[in-house]
Amino acid sequence: MPPTSPCPRQQQVLEVALHRHLGLGLRHCAPGQASASFEVGAQHLAFGGLHGGVLYALMDAVAMLALLTQLDPGRHAVTHDLHVSVMRSAAAGEQVVLDGRVVRLGRSLAFVDVAARVGDTTIATARITKSLVAARAA
Repeated sequence: MPPTSPCPRQQQVLEVALHRHLGLGLRHCAPGQASASFEVGAQHLAFGGLHGGVLYALMDAVAMLALLTQLDPGRHAVTHDLHVSVMRSAAAGEQVVLDGRVVRLGRSLAFVDVAARVGDTTIATARITKSLVAARAA
């Protein structure tokens, strides 16, 4: 599947310096969904495997990419709660795919699920709660 061109608000998420440094790239998106990936490199590793904090941060970013497909332009979202279950690590050179899906979009909260996988193997799942706030003027 060819990569999707991000909308301007998604591009802002992808251009966060940390996300650029970690190589996060958008694969595709649809209403309420987003998929992104990165290749595990030296900047992602701790003690020989994918650092959990790196994985958590990128899962949170993908949750935002999915949410932005449904969020009104006058609204923004901030992470309220993040729960990640890690089942296994990923090694250097492996491609990690992150698939996000909006589970519920309410007036003040949004719930997004994100799954991380290497090939057909799920390595982590997350439920991310976002508080919805008014967007700040640029």
